[in-house]
Amino acid sequence: MDRRNFFRVVGTASGGAITGACGRKSEEIIPLLVPEEGITPGVESWHPGVCGECAAGCGILARVMASEREIEVDGERVRQRIAAVKKLEGNPNDPTSGGRLCARGHAGLQALYGPDRLRGPMRRAGPRGEGRFEAVSWESAMQEAAEAIDSAVSEDVERVVFLSRPRADLRAANIAKFLLALGAPPACAVGVRDFAAEMQSAERAYGWRGIPAYAIRDATLVLSIGADFLGGWVSPVLYARQFGHMRRGRPGVRGRLIHAESRFSLTAWNADRWLPVWPGGELALALGLGRALVDLGVSVSPSRAEQTARTAFADVDLDKASAACGIPAATIREVGTELAAASAPVVVAGASIVREHSSDAVAAASALNVLLGRVGVAGGVLPPPSVLADLSEARPSSDGWRERLANANLVMIDGANPAYTSPSSREALENAGTVISLSSFVDDTSAYADVILPDHDPLEREAVALPSASLVESVACSAPFVAALHDSRPADSVLADLAAAVGKPFEPLDARGALARLHASVGAGNEAGASDGFVESALEQGCWQGGPAGGGATGETGLGEFEIADSMVPALFQAYESLQFGAGGGANRPWLQELPDPTSSAMWGLPLEIDPVTASELGVENGDIVRARSDHGSLEAPAYVNPAAIPGVVSMAVGQGHSHFGRYASGRGANPMSLLGDMQDRRTGATAMGPVRVHLERLDKGRALIQFSRQDRDVPPHRV
Repeated sequence: MDRRNFFRVVGTASGGAITGACGRKSEEIIPLLVPEEGITPGVESWHPGVCGECAAGCGILARVMASEREIEVDGERVRQRIAAVKKLEGNPNDPTSGGRLCARGHAGLQALYGPDRLRGPMRRAGPRGEGRFEAVSWESAMQEAAEAIDSAVSEDVERVVFLSRPRADLRAANIAKFLLALGAPPACAVGVRDFAAEMQSAERAYGWRGIPAYAIRDATLVLSIGADFLGGWVSPVLYARQFGHMRRGRPGVRGRLIHAESRFSLTAWNADRWLPVWPGGELALALGLGRALVDLGVSVSPSRAEQTARTAFADVDLDKASAACGIPAATIREVGTELAAASAPVVVAGASIVREHSSDAVAAASALNVLLGRVGVAGGVLPPPSVLADLSEARPSSDGWRERLANANLVMIDGANPAYTSPSSREALENAGTVISLSSFVDDTSAYADVILPDHDPLEREAVALPSASLVESVACSAPFVAALHDSRPADSVLADLAAAVGKPFEPLDARGALARLHASVGAGNEAGASDGFVESALEQGCWQGGPAGGGATGETGLGEFEIADSMVPALFQAYESLQFGAGGGANRPWLQELPDPTSSAMWGLPLEIDPVTASELGVENGDIVRARSDHGSLEAPAYVNPAAIPGVVSMAVGQGHSHFGRYASGRGANPMSLLGDMQDRRTGATAMGPVRVHLERLDKGRALIQFSRQDRDVPPHRV
């Protein structure tokens, strides 16, 4: 079977042979009484796809083989032939994944075949938030949704709110077209990592729109401030591959890594030196380093951007910055001297843990690259890809989503879970006029929906996605290669049908149309048939790759003024995205539940990470149940005494504590976001993850923590 055809599920006509997509006769239904040895095994084939587990946009390959599933026909349990995806790998043609794939990407298979995946449309059958639904037909569900949309648009279209994922892809473009057709405001991004601080900072420091890419593979010294790029930040597969090349891919050259963060993350583990910054002290550290570089007389060119950066750093009080970030002034000067002396330094500026001042912190750290002359050069910071601007411009923003949700009459949700990442939003969901979800699972937020219109799994639908970070102009793409397992529909066509039903039609953009636009924009040949050939080649490869990302000239910049905030008094609590679950979206995959946490080696749960000094004062040991209480809420979780934790800083990974998310995640563990209230980055509105003051109390002694190993690794001796 060639890639242009669907692998179709064999029909269920009793006793008959069914003709497949290629004209061949497929096998008959196989009753359960037939022994396994009587079933002829299939032959594997590999098909390109796009990973949907995060916004990185990695290209993947799916191994497809003939298989069967159990269904019921006329009251009898039978086996039905299907084409099954058996394994996922990275696509070696894709410049982002390069043939590699992270754990979350591999576990995407369990979303496709998850036992709690919705089989068809659902209507709420109980109070909002309770998660009780009844199955309905697509006709009935679409009619109910269309009536709600028509009513909301007629009443006040400004109160229509669409909550989505912060991605630049085909889905985002079609959501934008849908809302434009209705006359409604643009979609809002919801989550704990939408990279709003990174994007706004790139515009302030470099004059670029989008998320910059850092070419660390060619750097000799990397200083990472707040960016856990080996633990999930922006594009973990891309940066892990680059890091390996920086360390061992150049004969005779071993790049050096200094990492500054408020927890001992995976990037800190792999660094030559870790700077344990006090939570919220990232801005102070960046400003202190800028002052140190100015004092050293570092200057590359008399550009306007450099003058702006020098002005921002010139009046910084280094001693005040040192006190606020918790790093000695002598150490800050020492790191500044290393940066100035390195032949190819680069500062990776990010916010793995978003703070109230993250946009300022990332902007100040980004400006260090301007001072060092590392903008748009090999081994420096590179601009975002410029192709398919309509996809990148459709990327939702997090600005103002809470206020809009609180005033919403109609809420539509695609891939977002605000009831989990921002628990205070549950009241707004409860009070909204109508809530429509496009989720494939009943999660914390879809439990509030009136109607659920389940989307295809990413492996069942076409895709065109711009990578979150790339060193070259590139696009990941795929055509459908397996038929839908259940009675779901692609959300793009659902939105088009709903818009047509309310008299606001629009033409959705499909993968071939987007790739044809790409062909026209890159001037890949205008002869007859060139566009079709370009499109088919891209779909065959699973990606398109152009030249290096744009040049080094920066646009208009405007850093603005920075102010060093006073550090908070311990005990301080911060949440962070887990390697396994991200912002919680992977918690319903048992493979990920069984994956040991890199910090504590915990499985099927995530602990509160407490430093040894605080643990001793409380009499807490590993596995003891501890209550953490803030002004916004409380939680109970097993403790892990982390030998590398900063004294007075309590951390917890996000991922567990779902009220609804299937059999593997519901009611398991605690949600650390419940301690944070409505904290947000003051400039972007992105959900912040701390710090907040907490009170800790030991409740029970015991072994409530399941660990792969109870023996901690020795902490490398590279702390300050």
